Amino acid sequence: MQYRIWPVLVLLLLAAPAYSQEDEWAMDDWGEEAAPESPFSGFVELALGARLRSDPAISTDKTLADLRAQLQWDRDFEHSRLKLTADLYYDGVLDQTRMQIRELAWQGSLASFGKWGEQFDVKVGQQVLTWGTGDYVFLNDLFPKDFQSFFAGRDDDYLKAPSLSAKVSGFFDWANVDFVVTPEFTPDNYINGDYFSFFSPFAGVNVAPGFDVTPPLRPQNPEYAMRIYKSMGAVEYALYGYRGFHKSPSSFTAFGEPRFSELAVYGASAITTFASGLLNAEVAYYDSLEDKSGNDPLVPNSQTRWLLGYEQELIKNLTGSAQVYVERTLDYDALQTASLNTAFEPNKNRVVFTQRLMYRALQQTLTLNLFNFYSTSDEDGYLKINADYSPVDQWQLSAGVNLFYGDQPFSFFNQFADASNAFVRFKYYY
Repeated sequence: MQYRIWPVLVLLLLAAPAYSQEDEWAMDDWGEEAAPESPFSGFVELALGARLRSDPAISTDKTLADLRAQLQWDRDFEHSRLKLTADLYYDGVLDQTRMQIRELAWQGSLASFGKWGEQFDVKVGQQVLTWGTGDYVFLNDLFPKDFQSFFAGRDDDYLKAPSLSAKVSGFFDWANVDFVVTPEFTPDNYINGDYFSFFSPFAGVNVAPGFDVTPPLRPQNPEYAMRIYKSMGAVEYALYGYRGFHKSPSSFTAFGEPRFSELAVYGASAITTFASGLLNAEVAYYDSLEDKSGNDPLVPNSQTRWLLGYEQELIKNLTGSAQVYVERTLDYDALQTASLNTAFEPNKNRVVFTQRLMYRALQQTLTLNLFNFYSTSDEDGYLKINADYSPVDQWQLSAGVNLFYGDQPFSFFNQFADASNAFVRFKYYY
């Protein structure tokens, strides 16, 4: 999402007197006057990335070329808090200067409305939201994701995209409840050909450049999400609900134009200690509201999805985890009968295994991460390797590779084989 710069600058000027005048000059440990701590923090970052092989559909080998500055500011009140996180960056791949407000939100309790209000917390504004138990795998988390940033090698924080939402949380003896309203549907930052080409079932090959889905093919209706969760003993249980739209434009008009179709999701999860680690399980039912019988080839079928994962420390400083994730497409016979091209339809059961190894060395200043997705049903995968080195608090150097592989050019991961890339980032904090 892009914003004009001047409204943010006005907010920062208003934010400047966040500390009181009495604290304008404090005494340091030697009894001398010391400048006040700045109410602002953030970082500047340079990030570069390039393909490991050329993509016939895209003319440039650059996959990442960011010069970024992030500013953070917050102010506490008696029963609430106001927080701003804003990024201004130059995207050298698209040759564009952009601004993203990752957070501009007020959060506080309703205690001032009486004793009943002490049970409720409200957060309103631009914010990053997330829930669920998966590691890089999202079942009941229908908040927007930025897969272009993830594939390009930006910091993992950018995988979770912001939305303009209102979140109400209630805390009760029987359970805790989160209810989120997003007044205007916010989709994923999906792969659209800007940075990486993608397989088109209509063309039969990978296509680019980028496209945008605009109203009315992009809904402007609200979306709703709810979570009810409670800890019982060593287990945390949760129930989820969502009503909105598919987060990527996976449906099409009769003219082949991509669009977003209606979606409802119902699910549950549990996470607990087990043996020497953590065991998590999650299930979800994806109800494709515009294709109840599964015979519309232009709308995704309903699905059941489930996830089982486990994580533990294998040896000192080495943590390992594994997950199995399954998507089962419902009304599969109807899908095959109505399909425009059965060769490009997904398997009835798509099975993906993930493995993560994370090692910390040099007194925790170096973190090595290896994460691999492998689909036994599609015979393809995605290997992500990265290293983060931060010997002091002021800066961090990161580098890594994103490798996509497989047998079929149209499978989920292998369609991005030409997007395989290496990247490096340098971040300085202030």
